[in-house]
Amino acid sequence: MCFRVHFYSISILLVSFLGMGCGISLRVYRPFPSEKSFDFVKKMDHIQIQVKDENRMKMGVYDGYFFQPEGLPNEYGPLSYLIRKELSIRGERFPLLLDRGGKIFVEEFQLASVDRCSKNLTFVRLKARIQIVGYAEEEFSFYDEINSHVTNCYLTGSLVTVVPLIWYVPYNGFRGNREDQLNQLGRNSLSEFFSKLESLSGYNGRLPLEDMKETLPIKPKQSPTRQEPVDPKLKEILESL
Repeated sequence: MCFRVHFYSISILLVSFLGMGCGISLRVYRPFPSEKSFDFVKKMDHIQIQVKDENRMKMGVYDGYFFQPEGLPNEYGPLSYLIRKELSIRGERFPLLLDRGGKIFVEEFQLASVDRCSKNLTFVRLKARIQIVGYAEEEFSFYDEINSHVTNCYLTGSLVTVVPLIWYVPYNGFRGNREDQLNQLGRNSLSEFFSKLESLSGYNGRLPLEDMKETLPIKPKQSPTRQEPVDPKLKEILESL
């Protein structure tokens, strides 16, 4: 009887934890104090903004190993909206782009968390081309990843055998769960992208527009990028969604 009670309790906990793993909330935006989910967007016909193959209801992907891959909508809106919003509410940071006009074409944006039982890979990839009228086209490429052992397999084993739970809970708190990792990497990619856009648009935090109209954009220092994953299974999952 005691065994049945314990087994029933563990089963309830297991289903609850796995269910929580499926309920990931994506909150990707440029980190600024008191940032709103949605804000007024100005009409800017002189600036073309395009995100290739954008699905407004799916900004990220979560593959929990035990379940089918799940498309995640962003609570702050799709990438194209986030770009328009940034130009609208913080226009003083993009003086040349707003004054002259231009094009922003996002060739690729991927934000995914993929379980492989014993390990998890969460990564973001953002590639874009930016052109301000009167200036040469610039390319932007960003990639980052988090490798961890925060997986549903480890969670299941910890709940069933109880003892490993002593290790898993502190580790999960240190590395962050899949939701934390996705949101962190997504926000990092947007911060880097908008910093690049600010630099190309001549923003330095103090010069008025009249003093910088003829100023060449400052080219940011190139930082080494991480090697991107070449897992064929991962590519198959992303292409199937």
